[in-house]
Amino acid sequence: MDSMNENRYGGSYFVSDLHLFSRRSTGDRIVEQLYQKASCGHTVVLGGDIFDFKWSSDPCPENTLNRAERWIEDLVAERPECEFHYILGNHDSHPTFVDRLQRLTNRLENFQWHRYFVRLDHCLFLHGDVADGSLEHAVLDARRERMEKKKRRHPVWHYAYDLAIHAKLHRLAILSIRELVVLSRIREYADQIGQGPESGVHDVYFGHTHFDLDGVDYQGMTFHNGGAAIKGLRFRIVDASLNSPATIRA
Repeated sequence: MDSMNENRYGGSYFVSDLHLFSRRSTGDRIVEQLYQKASCGHTVVLGGDIFDFKWSSDPCPENTLNRAERWIEDLVAERPECEFHYILGNHDSHPTFVDRLQRLTNRLENFQWHRYFVRLDHCLFLHGDVADGSLEHAVLDARRERMEKKKRRHPVWHYAYDLAIHAKLHRLAILSIRELVVLSRIREYADQIGQGPESGVHDVYFGHTHFDLDGVDYQGMTFHNGGAAIKGLRFRIVDASLNSPATIRA
């Protein structure tokens, strides 16, 4: 694409794991940056766990859902030239929130939501929690449902988690996840859903694992992960490689 078209269309971006409304989140610090990128970009993919309903510090679940819906609408409605895609994660797959996402899709022409993934041209976007177990969607749904049915954490748990974050004990869990295993499982999943290299997909953008990957080549695909907006962890909004609004969508 020539420079004139690049200026016309702007950039494309992937962001996941903001974990907004959780005390451990640092996502509020990048909201202004996200707004700026969306203002001059053509595509923004929100890759799941943007909100954290399980660990929300708001005692009212309905209020948390309302805040999440307003957050999306504020981002999307004033940027009609930018296309937004929302992919569910395991911390924001609340059934009422899914209804809100569908309502936003019906109301906003430049917004769509996806339960598992979205394919845009040569790029595959997903949350990444498929790497935790079976690659079957039915099993993934069951895992997400079990998480949603767990009781909201008592405030004392938030305090305990804050101490763990401060001590950086959560890094132990992250370091125990071997990146190669995750990439292998996501690579297998891409083939399973018909979105492997032979279909024209070259770049895979995912979240969930909370480790930062800046373009890692593996088995014919390049993987990208921006980390997580959680205290003590590395995080960035990922520049995606879509050069213009996508013509291939799946």
